[in-house]
Parts: sequence; C-alpha cells; structure tokens
Amino acid sequence: MPVAEEIVSPELVLVSPPELAAQAREALPDFEYEWEQLVERLRAQQAAEDAEEKRRQRRIRVGGIAFTMLGAVNCVAPLAILLVLR
Repeated sequence: MPVAEEIVSPELVLVSPPELAAQAREALPDFEYEWEQLVERLRAQQAAEDAEEKRRQRRIRVGGIAFTMLGAVNCVAPLAILLVLR
C-alpha cells in the first residue's frame, strides 16, 4: 500500500512513525517549482498590465492636449475672424 493512501492528512504525518512520515514528505509534489512558475507568470502578467496602463495614460494625455488646443482655437478663432473682416 503506497504511503499517500495510508496518510490522508498533514496532521497524521505529525503522529506517524518517522520512517512513514519521511516517505509521506517525499511523496509530496514539488511546490517550490510550482511557486516559482506562479511568481514568474504573475510578474509577466503585471508587467504587461503596467505597459498597457502606460499606453492608456499616454493616450489620455494626448487627448487632453488636443482638447485644450481645440478649445483655445475655438476661443481665439471668432476674435481673429472679427479682426480680419473689420
């Protein structure tokens, strides 16, 4: 009977004989590797989100500048037309 079938909870490892507990620990999957993979994936995802956020902020900034310039032209244009046609 394999160790994984004999020990069904982490608490049983604490009260198991040392040999059986060691076998149970060896039967565990490699969580360090899985954790490293998760951290790499999350960092890459965060970097992509940060880059997208920078692009979005740049678009907002350019739009704000364009809106301000058009507003200024809209205010000055009627005055300029009046001065030219007078």
